[in-house]
Amino acid sequence: MIALNNLIRDFFSPSSFKRIFFFFLSDILLFFFSLYIAFLFHFDFSANIGYPALIIEVLPYFLVLKLGFLWSFRVYRITWRYVGLYDMIHIVTALFVADCVLIILTLPNLPIPDLAIANFPKRVIFADCVISLFLVSGLRISKRLYMEVFRGQGMSKQGKRTLIIGAGNAGDLILRDMARQGYGLYRPVGLLDDDPMKVGTYLRNLKVLGKTTQLPDVLVEESIEAIIIAIPSLDHKELRRLYEAARKLKVMDIKVIPRIYNFNKPELNVKGLEEIRSASRISSGGRP
Repeated sequence: MIALNNLIRDFFSPSSFKRIFFFFLSDILLFFFSLYIAFLFHFDFSANIGYPALIIEVLPYFLVLKLGFLWSFRVYRITWRYVGLYDMIHIVTALFVADCVLIILTLPNLPIPDLAIANFPKRVIFADCVISLFLVSGLRISKRLYMEVFRGQGMSKQGKRTLIIGAGNAGDLILRDMARQGYGLYRPVGLLDDDPMKVGTYLRNLKVLGKTTQLPDVLVEESIEAIIIAIPSLDHKELRRLYEAARKLKVMDIKVIPRIYNFNKPELNVKGLEEIRSASRISSGGRP
């Protein structure tokens, strides 16, 4: 019984191989579906066409090239939960290059004879390129979309009313992690940033309310219960000023991101923040 439980647990536990296998198999199905829809567009959704025979004849070319270039551009190494802009660029590039090769193979008088894809309609390839790009990209961003948007909206937002100081990359990562956790610990209500170009703008649908000099007013107006300082380069003097301003207004929960942090890694989260407990620790360089 124990061996069976361990086997079931190992089967469902995530791993790099399982992730690659899942996306590889999913892409095969998506490319088949994409080519089918492209043929439908090409023949104006006519029901008198033998679509399966047409697809089976050329499908190997589409699969080998698209899967091959996705692998070459390391798309199957993308972390599903943290897919970002650079990952999407790799997907677009891989599929674009694959479709360019497909178009070349359709050209007449190639030195390679008897290709099933010779004289293949380029209109189908163009349609397939757009559809497959939409499907492959949609699958990659689905988990992040669920974790940061739908799951966050569906959960109760009972966390402390929180002000984020810093509307840059660190602030964005903190907001993203709050959404993934359903705002159970902290519920952001606004941001502050000293960049005048950011004041009045929105980051993840959250408004930059003003500069840090307006901290006391914002704390009162928004009934702030917690502060997260998301500016890793903030000096001790400015950090102490923000800390003392918050404590004067009875805001005791003040956290800051670690001073030494590698922003090439997307794992910054609320639980990894450091808590500021005293102004003397700030002056001495020790935050916790």
